[in-house]
Amino acid sequence: MYCAHVCGVTYVEVIRRKGVEQYYLTKNFRSGPRKWQKVRKYLGTSSPGRKLVASAIPSLESEALRKGYRPRPRFAYLEEADAERLEDIKDAYSRWFGKLTRDEREGFRSDFLVRFTYNTNAIEGNRLSLRETAMIFTEGILPTGASANDYNEALNSRDALATMERHRSGLGNRFILRVHEQLTKNTSCRMTGRYRDCGVRITGSEWLPPPPAEVPPRMTRLIQWFNNNRARLHPLELGAILHMRLVQIHPFTDGNGRISRLLMNWVLRRAGYPMFYIENRDKARYYAAIEKADRGDLKAFVHYIAATLVSQFTFVKKSGQ
Repeated sequence: MYCAHVCGVTYVEVIRRKGVEQYYLTKNFRSGPRKWQKVRKYLGTSSPGRKLVASAIPSLESEALRKGYRPRPRFAYLEEADAERLEDIKDAYSRWFGKLTRDEREGFRSDFLVRFTYNTNAIEGNRLSLRETAMIFTEGILPTGASANDYNEALNSRDALATMERHRSGLGNRFILRVHEQLTKNTSCRMTGRYRDCGVRITGSEWLPPPPAEVPPRMTRLIQWFNNNRARLHPLELGAILHMRLVQIHPFTDGNGRISRLLMNWVLRRAGYPMFYIENRDKARYYAAIEKADRGDLKAFVHYIAATLVSQFTFVKKSGQ
């Protein structure tokens, strides 16, 4: 049995050996440019209180320093505390998901599909409710009063996620255009799976995307930037900045926000992190973070994305019981 209580940059891990529960204070430390090492301190066989946990943290960090691990790695945009929380979540999520049965995994994936689809589409104006989105996937019917466009956008999200999960190669124009085609087919989008041929403006934003002739070369440069920075940036930094720069280019006549959020999750998934969604009710804060990035504050946008993911996966995980 494994159970992790995520609490900031450290967590209490419960490991059952020969029927006895043993409690450990656990923290992930960076041991190399892209490597993390878990360090544990034994706390006993009874659930530790806050005082015991707090008193054990200094000796845990001293042990890590003795082994040569770096407790405070530097990142280009990501806050140190966020990076450690993300690593804790990645580790705990992997262990939790690995213990699920096949049916439990399918249930988790289905629930994520519904919530991701509802929220990413609602941000862009889709009028389906969360319940109606679930009905489309479970019953395959068009809810009363829903438009064909809203219905098809929901189905397209499912197909685009499937395309993303099957993709085993790197980031390229062909992959991006294929995902866009999946997202926008049978909808009001004028150009599906093709870069735009006209100028666009972003509603409510002062940012002016480049003219259509500049879109293909800018997308090529964005892909080159991504490939050049895969080993240098933290996966969340890489995904968030890919999202941000794609939105700034605004390469499509429609679907730019949706494909940006999808590709950000593709980056995280490839690196072993859980996928997440930005809630429609948080749209104002999301747009505010984008506006800050448009003015040059990429760190604020990366921090917003990290905080959003952390908030969705800071919970108690239990499995194998």
